[in-house]
Amino acid sequence: MLAARGRRRRRLQKTTWPPYKNAYRRPPRHDSHERNPMTPSTQASRAGRLAARLSARPWVIQGIKVVLLLSLITTGAWRVYLYAERTEIGDMRDSAKHRLDIYESAVTGAIARYDYLTGLLNLNPDVIALLQHPNDPVLIDKVNRYLAAVNADARTNTLYVMDLQGTTLAASNWNTPISFVGANFSFRPYFIDAMKNGRGTFYGLGTTSKQAGYFYAERIYAGGKPIGVATAKIDLDKVEQVWKQSTETVMVADANGVVFLTSFPGWKFKALHPLAPQAREEIAATRQYNAPGALELIGLRQIDRLSENASIVALPAHSRFAASASNPFRPEYLLVSRPVSGTDWHIMILSNITAARVAARNAAFDTALGLAFVSIAVLYVLQRRRIISQRLAMEETLQRLNDELERKVARRTEALSRLNNSLRSEITRHKQTEETLKATLEELVQAGKMAALGQMSAGVTHELNQPLAALRTLSDNALMFLERGRTGETQDNLRMISELIERMGKITAQLKRFARKSPPDMRAVSVDTAISNALFLIEPRLRKESVTLDYDRPSAPIHVLADANRLEQVLVNLFANALDAMAHSEHRQLSVIVRTDGERSTITVRDTGDGLSEAAQAHLFEPFFTTKAQGAGLGLGLAISAGILREFGGTLRGANWDGGAEFIVTLRTAAQNDALETE
Repeated sequence: MLAARGRRRRRLQKTTWPPYKNAYRRPPRHDSHERNPMTPSTQASRAGRLAARLSARPWVIQGIKVVLLLSLITTGAWRVYLYAERTEIGDMRDSAKHRLDIYESAVTGAIARYDYLTGLLNLNPDVIALLQHPNDPVLIDKVNRYLAAVNADARTNTLYVMDLQGTTLAASNWNTPISFVGANFSFRPYFIDAMKNGRGTFYGLGTTSKQAGYFYAERIYAGGKPIGVATAKIDLDKVEQVWKQSTETVMVADANGVVFLTSFPGWKFKALHPLAPQAREEIAATRQYNAPGALELIGLRQIDRLSENASIVALPAHSRFAASASNPFRPEYLLVSRPVSGTDWHIMILSNITAARVAARNAAFDTALGLAFVSIAVLYVLQRRRIISQRLAMEETLQRLNDELERKVARRTEALSRLNNSLRSEITRHKQTEETLKATLEELVQAGKMAALGQMSAGVTHELNQPLAALRTLSDNALMFLERGRTGETQDNLRMISELIERMGKITAQLKRFARKSPPDMRAVSVDTAISNALFLIEPRLRKESVTLDYDRPSAPIHVLADANRLEQVLVNLFANALDAMAHSEHRQLSVIVRTDGERSTITVRDTGDGLSEAAQAHLFEPFFTTKAQGAGLGLGLAISAGILREFGGTLRGANWDGGAEFIVTLRTAAQNDALETE
């Protein structure tokens, strides 16, 4: 130990002196009395400064450690915050989509409830007669009263009938100050569409009543020729009233982005985005939103686009939703939208993401506390080890005295040792035979692992080569971005490099764990975990050979008594044999079925190959028996697998099924308490 410390001290002196040597070198002087600057006082001064710097170096190292720990804690907490925020907002988005379905159903239901009315008017003979004789006062009065009665029963806003020029001949509000009788609506889109296509719909402010509503118009025929248009105006105010009772902000916008239904009255007839000149002209010509302040911008600003129908938006400072003392976070909200069926409208819901940010902040705070606790524990352990090492150095002297005493005792017990050795040698010879058999089996097990790894090497190499090539490209791009000062792109590339390294690490860690040579360790093993780990190792072959995987997972976790590593080796061997059997099959499907009856659990591996011949079934588990081509296998895989399962108290058997061959692994089911202890 002392010699090692001396070597480290000499290396420290060799590596730390040259940088200081140049720093303390004085420039040459022409004075003959000062040609040699290395006077005794100068040497003492340099030595003192150097000693001070060297003595301060441990504190610098400690400071660096603290900074690194703080950086680790900060980075971990920030990453947790981003993940938690993304997760919470994703949950909010899914919930908002479900609620939008309900709101959208309310709108479409309110519209579809009255679409029969215009057809009803089309069947009334008095309406037909009035359109054929528009100046008949008796018919006008009769139709007016009929429309008023139907309107009262249907609880619509207004029903009215227009001639081919768009002039209203009769209306349900004929006896009110806002009567439509005599008014001409030929400029309205619903009249134009009804005359052109037979039907027309429109939402807007009434030019006479100044009340907003949904207009549904239908052309009226007589003798196969159009003679007029029947129109129903429907109120959607009840839908808005229900929305206003909710804590959410719900709104419906037309194709131009103008909000006409909303739970927030201040946004009614306001625009979500600037309107094109043509759209403004059409709205003005049809008097769709002829109200003070109409078409003004709401001021929504998109912060982040999450998907086609979801984004994070910020509201203007003057909005009631902006930041306040009770809501100190940024005025940002989740906006989720979807089209309204049968229309060119979009319904939207605005949700406050403050709760999501608070939850993310709490998760980050908990992570920071956890990392800080772990860091303090690590520092405590390191300090504890330093104290223990000092204590051990003090105990070395006592140990030397004890060693001398032990040598004296050893000399006295040597005679007894020789006698014991003769007995031990006899016992050893008996154990060697047993150990040789065990070692042979262990070597066969390990050889089976290595053979499996050799077969998987091509796929694993492909799995690693792709990330390596991507790492080369990403690192080159990161250097280029860094040189150009594009830190954002640099961070993105570094983040992708980290994800690729993590992926490669998972592959190599799984291979390392599979190839590890270790003694059997019987315990409760999760069947799903063992199958998933084995499938992970053969996944490259599945993709390369276009094999379909059908894994019938159990409904509840199943644990069996086995050694996890060896059970995975058995499964890898069965999966590999199944893939080899399907090498020349047109349809390739690997099926894995897990069942349990309480005491015993079975894992069935099926392929769609040619099946097992009678000769193969008779010699399946005999060593060195194989149906593969020469050089493709030793014929030990099934024999080793059967031996491993026998050690577990289980069995392995092979058979044919309708689509190929199947191998059934039977193992003892682990008790529930044992399974809980291993999880």
